[in-house]
Amino acid sequence: MSGFRIHIVDNHGKTSSFFVKDYDSFVINDDQVEIAVEGVILNKKKLLQNSGFSDFTDFFLDLYQKVNVNSIKELDGEFRGYIWDKLGHKLFVFTNPTSTQSVFYTKHDQQIFIDSSLVRLTKTLKENKISVTPDIQNIYKLLTFGNMLENDTPVENIFKILDGHFIEVDLNNLAIVEKKYFDLEGIDYYKSSRENAIHDLDSIFSDNILMEYEKDNELNSKHFALLSGGLDSRIALLYANQLGEKPDEAFCFSQSGYLDETISRQIAKDNDIPYTFQSLDGGSYLNYIDQLTELSQGCGLFTGGIHIQYAFENLENKDFKIIHSGSIGDGILGGFNTVPYKQKPGEFKIVINGKFLPKVKSDFDKILNQYESEELFYLRNVAYNRTILGSRVIQQFGYQTSPFMSKKILEFAISLPEKWKINQKLYLDWLNQCMPNAADYIWEKTGMKPNAQWKSTIGPKVKKRISKIWNAKITKKPNKTSMYPYEFYYNNSRDIQNYYQNYYSDNIWRLENYPELKNDVRQLFEQKDFFQKSQGINILAIFKLFFN
Repeated sequence: MSGFRIHIVDNHGKTSSFFVKDYDSFVINDDQVEIAVEGVILNKKKLLQNSGFSDFTDFFLDLYQKVNVNSIKELDGEFRGYIWDKLGHKLFVFTNPTSTQSVFYTKHDQQIFIDSSLVRLTKTLKENKISVTPDIQNIYKLLTFGNMLENDTPVENIFKILDGHFIEVDLNNLAIVEKKYFDLEGIDYYKSSRENAIHDLDSIFSDNILMEYEKDNELNSKHFALLSGGLDSRIALLYANQLGEKPDEAFCFSQSGYLDETISRQIAKDNDIPYTFQSLDGGSYLNYIDQLTELSQGCGLFTGGIHIQYAFENLENKDFKIIHSGSIGDGILGGFNTVPYKQKPGEFKIVINGKFLPKVKSDFDKILNQYESEELFYLRNVAYNRTILGSRVIQQFGYQTSPFMSKKILEFAISLPEKWKINQKLYLDWLNQCMPNAADYIWEKTGMKPNAQWKSTIGPKVKKRISKIWNAKITKKPNKTSMYPYEFYYNNSRDIQNYYQNYYSDNIWRLENYPELKNDVRQLFEQKDFFQKSQGINILAIFKLFFN
């Protein structure tokens, strides 16, 4: 496990770091301050160029001495870390603006434990004779929403630092206060024209692409990009190609013959980009229950990243340090807008199993009431709290980046009027004006080329629906209905069925002290639907990992 851990006891802190080499991680430790930053600082080169420093640790120490904890506002990328002000008796612990780099914390009596790994944190608690118990309300949230909300975890009294936040620990009295350093609330609407917005989006996105790909050069790594049948990875790859940073390899993983493969293969061929495809056929990796539960740390459903683990572990050449993606682009440019105006969030896009909603409705309503914008709610609780699993899986092999996840583009996207973004209107206009060849290929979401606005609404409702019925009912090829048709894999493999049955039988005893949850898990597993079966198994895996 990479990352760091901190144990504060008797008003003193003990720190340990486990940083991977070859990135931007560093530790500074002197009589006045200890600073540790782990990860990839995408704007490191730019910060140094504007500072006069040649060494980043010298630059950051000087910056901290000038602006204190506000120094972390200057960073962009995949990072987390801490600053221990020894003279001021303060400890600041932070995550990045999108919280893809997790940090967890808890307080017990006169001790504080902080760790970038929830699994390691619970082990540390047990070693210190502190009991670790499940948060049953949060467990039901996982079943209801598919991931934890806000700063929740499956372990009682352990919390995650929110995106764009840091915690400030007063070592004198052990008070913990969570504060924002990057805030998307209260951003004014974009004041110029729609045409200028497309121009500005093109400029910001181009700068982000160059920043990512120049980071490869800085790290002496090849350009490795994900590519599927969606728009986000496609436009990111084609922008890089147009800007003279041709990817050295495009990687796709999918059910063989599905749109994700056929579309991405054609894009790579037409642009003369070396292409690697990993078939997900058969679903043997559905047995990676414990491995993916540990990677998710119980904060998301293991099925959300299980195929990614299989794809990357079978990739022959892993000579890259960054994995370029288009993560959350569709979301921030329209996917999180359900109406053409600002409104409070609801159940849309977040509830995956309404059966359990009554059990968590009170807490859920309190969370919803904290938001004036559905967009900001979904950004945190769908984009950040779900996509984190994919990032965690991939981070075993390198840091995943996305040009849609910089602070500048997030601020810009939030500023755009909802009426421009809904149904990806501005996204499609941007694509067709600034990268028109991206519209030469079918969009997996719609089954149609993204060269007309009406296709983005008609496609999913008509074309894709007809295609699914055709493959499932007429041609009897349900394996062609999805990038990873888990239900098909499960129903056609006696080995997978036996594995899940044995896992259930071997672990259901772990819920003996929670009869209501045990009964709900039993009912889930008895369903024919694989998704519900796997939800039940997921709860058993969490209890196996943390509590028994």
